Amino acid sequence: MQIIVLGMHRSGTSIVARLLNMMGAYFAPEKVAVPPTTANPKGYWERWDTLHLNENFLTALGITWDNFSQFKTTDITPEIQSKFELKAREIILGLDAHRPWMMKDPRFCLLLPFWQPLLEIPVCVYVHRSPIQVAQSLKTREGFHKMLGIALWEKYNLHGLANTADMPRILVCHEELMSHPVAAVKKLHQELLDCEVQGLRLPSEKEIRAFIDPTFFREHGDTQLQNTHINHQQAILVEAFENGTIFQLELLPNLSSGAAEILQAYKNQLDAAQEALRLQQQITERDAEIAKRAEEVAERDAEIATRDEEITHLQKNSEALKQTLQTQQAQNAKYQTQVASYRNQLLVAENQVTTLEQEITELDHQKHLLQTQLTETQETLTEKEQIISALFIKTDTQLHQIHKLIQWLGALNADIKAVFNSLTWRSGHFLTKVILKFMFRKAGLTAQDHIQETLGCIAAWQSQTDVTDNEPITPVSIRTSVTPIKLLETTTAPSLSKALIQPNPKDYSRWIQNYDSLTKKIVKRMQQRIKEWDYHPVISIVMPTYNTDEKWLRTAIESVQQQIYTNWELCIADDASTQPQMRHVLEEYATRDNRIKVKFRTDNGHISAASNTALELVTGDFVSFLDHDDRLARHALFWVAKAILDYPDAMLWYSDEDKINEKGERYDPYFKSDWNPDLFLSYNLINHIAVYRTSLIQKIAGFREGYEGAQDYDLALRAIEQINVTQIRHIPRVLYHWRAVSGSTATRPDEKPYAIIAAQKAISEHLERRNIEARVTESPNVPGAIRVQYVLPTHLPLVSLIIPTRNRLDFLSRCVESILTKTDYQNVEILIVNNDSDDPATLEYMQQLENDEKARIIDYPHPFNYAAINNMAVEHAQGELIGLLNNDIEVINADWLTEMVSHALRPEIGAVGARLWYPNDILQHGGVILGIGGVAGHAHKYIPRTQFGYFSRACLIQNLSAVTAACLVMRKKDFLAVGGLDAEHFSIAFNDVDLCLRLKESGLRILWTPYAELYHHESVSRGGETTPEKQARFKKECDYMKGRWGNTLVTDFAYNPNLTLETEDFAYAWPPRVEALK
Repeated sequence: MQIIVLGMHRSGTSIVARLLNMMGAYFAPEKVAVPPTTANPKGYWERWDTLHLNENFLTALGITWDNFSQFKTTDITPEIQSKFELKAREIILGLDAHRPWMMKDPRFCLLLPFWQPLLEIPVCVYVHRSPIQVAQSLKTREGFHKMLGIALWEKYNLHGLANTADMPRILVCHEELMSHPVAAVKKLHQELLDCEVQGLRLPSEKEIRAFIDPTFFREHGDTQLQNTHINHQQAILVEAFENGTIFQLELLPNLSSGAAEILQAYKNQLDAAQEALRLQQQITERDAEIAKRAEEVAERDAEIATRDEEITHLQKNSEALKQTLQTQQAQNAKYQTQVASYRNQLLVAENQVTTLEQEITELDHQKHLLQTQLTETQETLTEKEQIISALFIKTDTQLHQIHKLIQWLGALNADIKAVFNSLTWRSGHFLTKVILKFMFRKAGLTAQDHIQETLGCIAAWQSQTDVTDNEPITPVSIRTSVTPIKLLETTTAPSLSKALIQPNPKDYSRWIQNYDSLTKKIVKRMQQRIKEWDYHPVISIVMPTYNTDEKWLRTAIESVQQQIYTNWELCIADDASTQPQMRHVLEEYATRDNRIKVKFRTDNGHISAASNTALELVTGDFVSFLDHDDRLARHALFWVAKAILDYPDAMLWYSDEDKINEKGERYDPYFKSDWNPDLFLSYNLINHIAVYRTSLIQKIAGFREGYEGAQDYDLALRAIEQINVTQIRHIPRVLYHWRAVSGSTATRPDEKPYAIIAAQKAISEHLERRNIEARVTESPNVPGAIRVQYVLPTHLPLVSLIIPTRNRLDFLSRCVESILTKTDYQNVEILIVNNDSDDPATLEYMQQLENDEKARIIDYPHPFNYAAINNMAVEHAQGELIGLLNNDIEVINADWLTEMVSHALRPEIGAVGARLWYPNDILQHGGVILGIGGVAGHAHKYIPRTQFGYFSRACLIQNLSAVTAACLVMRKKDFLAVGGLDAEHFSIAFNDVDLCLRLKESGLRILWTPYAELYHHESVSRGGETTPEKQARFKKECDYMKGRWGNTLVTDFAYNPNLTLETEDFAYAWPPRVEALK
């Protein structure tokens, strides 16, 4: 909470402020606090920055704290407010890190209209003291007449009461604090608790009495004295203050005429005194000017006399000088001869320098050639390593296949032996011999003889050959002979496809080697493509620096210099580094490469100010950002330039990224989704690398100071407000390597706790600019991430929850009872669709629910068709919103429906899905990813609660292509507008995915929230696809889904093409589905 202490000067605001501080309210660090004085030995408990800001604000209004007779609240114009708003926001942001906090200044009575819009949940503590005591205190301290002090008391209080009228207020009486300090403090503490101020404690009586010292209560003007000085209107205010009804006055009076006259007279007096002072100052200045002129006259007279003497002296020395001149001329001739000699020597030296420079240039050229040769050699080596790796895999596969063939031969051998030893074979063989004898024919070679001969050959080959399936394939093992293995005793021939060796799906190093390593061939192809382009955009890279480790700084700069695409400029602003090597290194690179521009700041302004300085150097049409210790991939700007050419209307591009450790090893790649607005409000999805049109950056005036730690987040938030979603493009390639060293946010997101505060502030302001009411907090699950809670309307819309069921009372009752007992959303109707239940207990339970008006029962006496059942139920639904629920759902958190409704009411959202868990707290549904398993699969399926998922996506609000209808909330009108669920083609499976894709096709977004949590006993009522009929139906639905949506199923915007479609765990794709360079 934010506590504002105000009241007339000398009314005891300092005492109250100290009491609040004793209760635990924070107010200022020591260096910002105003120290005690003899006039206030117990302390002011004010902040210097607040005091100076308010004083400067009054000055801007043309008034002072005591001279403001003509002041009106309307004098506080937006133009004046804008001059002080940034500083005020900085003060409040610093205070908000220590809630509850308090600010105290009597000037708040006048200036609260300026401060109030900057406060979120303020509570005003209004301090009252009798006007006569205030006037006596002002007389002692300022020498004011009592009537002037009373007039000031009246005007301050009229402004203070008017400006706090729409805020929670607590009245504190100075006299009660002095006479009954303990009771008064307890009352104040209780009233603060009543205002929901948390985190305060009640000081002990000993502490209270130790602080409130009645000896400092010097002015004791009584009622009789007061009544002789105050007018009728002032007496009314005093009475209302004393009887505690001051806050209930329906209409505050205008300033009394007597007070107005006194204040105006005081103003006139000050104006006259000021004019007299001005005249006196002019007289003094003129007197000083006259005296100065007189001194100048005297000095000139003396100077003239001195110069006369000098002229006489010079004339006497003229002849001597002529003689000296002749001597000098002779010497000059001699010196000119020497100069000619020196010039010849200099010419020789310059020739030598030219020769050395040519040698240096030649050495630099040789160095460049060697570096080029080294790069080409490295690329050739990489290419060869890939070939070798492919050969290893191929050899592994062939050996494994040989092993499987031997297994099959062993199985056949066993089967043949069993046949030859069987009674049937032996009796037939004997009978054949007998018949041949009767026919007088000689027996020839039989099939048995041929098989035994073949098996003998195999055995001989085995005796000479060694084949192993366990030894890893290496260059050494390829050159050695293969060792034999025994035939496995099996009668089952395993599938050959399962014998193929698959790579570890999360081996990033091997993935890089196979799919993200540049070869000489690829580089040449890129260079040729660049030559074919008609337009080569200049890409400006902005890099602020400050005391960077030299090796990382050089690596960062050289990662730009090594770009395959060369039409770039690097704009560096050094933020007043204190390490001397910084200037040397930066000037070294700027001297050698004219594409590198450097500006050295004279003062340290932090990253936003430094970045803006670097932006001043930008001349390109596109601008990107590089941290001073990170690296760009060598092909980064090639893909950026290609994306610029491919999407000429775009305004913002961003790529995938990974991390790089101190050894240069890459790891932890973030393969991002395409533009995902709600995930972007959970954390900075764009991050690295981000590329903007320079005109867009100029339009939003670059970075804003005060958002350090989240300055790039704030920049992106303001940028996307100026463009549409089709102008944001994702480049699904790792183009940026984020340096992960000890203490960096790449290794620990909580290394910069101030960053999350700045991010919350930036998102809150972003939502305010879009006129969206929402609460922005840190994610309760993911440190460093954000949760946005959208405000529900005052009148909650009706939600119709639709639950199809057939029998299974155990699941139905658990589902319904959990909704009735655990759901905090109030405006709900439950529709149970009875699909031919014949269990008496289930029928009795549904009838009882209907009798108790807890649910409506709708009969569906037809074969089970999930889509048709829900379509019929929606027609009966009375709610503005509908919720589709399986009967095997069980509520976990009470605000599940509140969360889902808050999103479903957003006009851009078409459907909202929930986080569903198996009963053993293993994730069942984290949203739907298209293409997994052929059609669609559940994201992060089977991960435990303790895991956050791929880059925390199992714990954050985000947009997806689809969500399951096991728990789905949406607007009824949108359901009907797209035709509901497709009951003809998707009676059981994929109808929810198809519905979401049609909603998305109509321009709406699908949202999944982890803050609506339920258990899901998946398909327990219907069962799995276990019969041939169900399997045939499932295949038919799969085929129709692929036919209807085609390529959409393998290009899910929320799922990166570098991630696999084989499993639901966000493993890497082998190979990725990104477009190959043609």
